[in-house]
Amino acid sequence: MYADLFAGTAGNPAGDLAILFCRPRGGISASDRFEYEAHAAEQLNIPYHVIPIESIVNEEFAFALEHLPPGCGRRWIFRGWMLSAEEYTGLYEAMLDRGDSLVTSPAAFEAASYIPEYVPNIEDCTFPTRWIWGTDLREAWDAANELGPPPWIVKDHVKSAKDDWDEATFVPHGASRSRFEEICRNLIDARGDRFERGIVIRAFVPLDRLPHHDAERLLFDEHRLLFWEGRIAAASPYNDDADAERPDYERLFSFLGERIDAPFFAADVARTEDGRWIVVEINDGGSVTLPDLLDPRELYAEIIATAASI
Repeated sequence: MYADLFAGTAGNPAGDLAILFCRPRGGISASDRFEYEAHAAEQLNIPYHVIPIESIVNEEFAFALEHLPPGCGRRWIFRGWMLSAEEYTGLYEAMLDRGDSLVTSPAAFEAASYIPEYVPNIEDCTFPTRWIWGTDLREAWDAANELGPPPWIVKDHVKSAKDDWDEATFVPHGASRSRFEEICRNLIDARGDRFERGIVIRAFVPLDRLPHHDAERLLFDEHRLLFWEGRIAAASPYNDDADAERPDYERLFSFLGERIDAPFFAADVARTEDGRWIVVEINDGGSVTLPDLLDPRELYAEIIATAASI
């Protein structure tokens, strides 16, 4: 089933574009929902292929790409699990060696993935943020206090350990320095060899809760926007609430297309408790999961339309 699903199709209305799925071996994982994107590509006649992420992480790039069709100037849209900048650069260069390319360059990948790269461009519309390079906890404490007293959120330059919220992510009101350092150490341990570059501290801003929340967890008014070539290509809330009105994405957030120097990126936005809209984070568009409420055909149809108009 795995091989059949990603066998690819012929007849490409998107010109030289194709989709490159990068996933673990061993079958379909429901957590990333890429199988729905593959079916969308089939319906839109966009070629696609899959490569094993294990080979990319192990720097076996030639092996990872050996079953792709011969290079002929295609531009591949990367859709895969999150890579480090070094891993992505290795994949990018291996594609160039074959005569093809990835749509997103390594510089653009970093511009949309690493907090020190994108936060300076959106400081007026995101959480107050500080960061350090490396893991010096004294330096991290000094940087955190520039934000004022906690609560704070800690993460590395790309990702948090939010699955361990209380012990490795959230620094509560009144937390001591020793408690802050303990949480930072837990973050570093939780991220392990995927820890990225340094510690980030962000002011905690309460988000607006949806009235119809899940019994297991609180739900917030959060949305994911996908940008392609500087424009919003698709957008959707994370959580379905029939009583919640969707914001005017274009009016509120189209300016982000000019702020982030990447052809394909995602912006997570949310409404705060006091009614303001805020950018939670930016991510490389190739490395994010689409919200359950977003039909991937909407995204890829817009990409096709944009490619056809160029």
